[in-house]
Amino acid sequence: MQVIIAAQACLPILTLGIDLLDKWKDIIIYPSAFYISRDEQDSNGIIHHKESILSGEAWSKGPVILSWDDIQNDLQPIHQGHNVIIHEIAHKLDMLNGKANGMPPLHLEMQSTQWTEAFSSAFQRLNKRLEHHHRVCVNPYAATSPAEFFAVFSEYFFSAPEILHNHFPDVYQQLQMYYRQNPIDRSQ
Repeated sequence: MQVIIAAQACLPILTLGIDLLDKWKDIIIYPSAFYISRDEQDSNGIIHHKESILSGEAWSKGPVILSWDDIQNDLQPIHQGHNVIIHEIAHKLDMLNGKANGMPPLHLEMQSTQWTEAFSSAFQRLNKRLEHHHRVCVNPYAATSPAEFFAVFSEYFFSAPEILHNHFPDVYQQLQMYYRQNPIDRSQ
């Protein structure tokens, strides 16, 4: 379990450096999906009670929590584009600027306007397709929020790069610059 989780958790930071993940150290592994029940405040200050069954979760100043069943399922070819470990590590990277908002701290050579344009345009396109009940080539959970969009697209970037490259080339290019990797090279 440790080797499988460590290998996948290191993939996103392979060329970025382990120091990006040095603010936390704990990984909690549940045998299967886990239940949460909590109150959350929205942007308008309204408190909502939330109950969910999750396969993973990343806390800003705390652990990454993972479901072992989901990790094993993601390793199967039928689950192309899904990887709960990469998803939660992407959230941890996203939170390095203080909150999960779909825009991790970018490298100096990257332009935030290009990132924002590529991600915003793709996010809007995905939401529009879902609103019109059209099929989408990625997990619809990406349309939940910009933070989930970044995390889901990071999953695809590493585990199904061809899908992302073919359908969202601008986002693929931004992720390639951010992660400083080109997973398509590994898949050929």
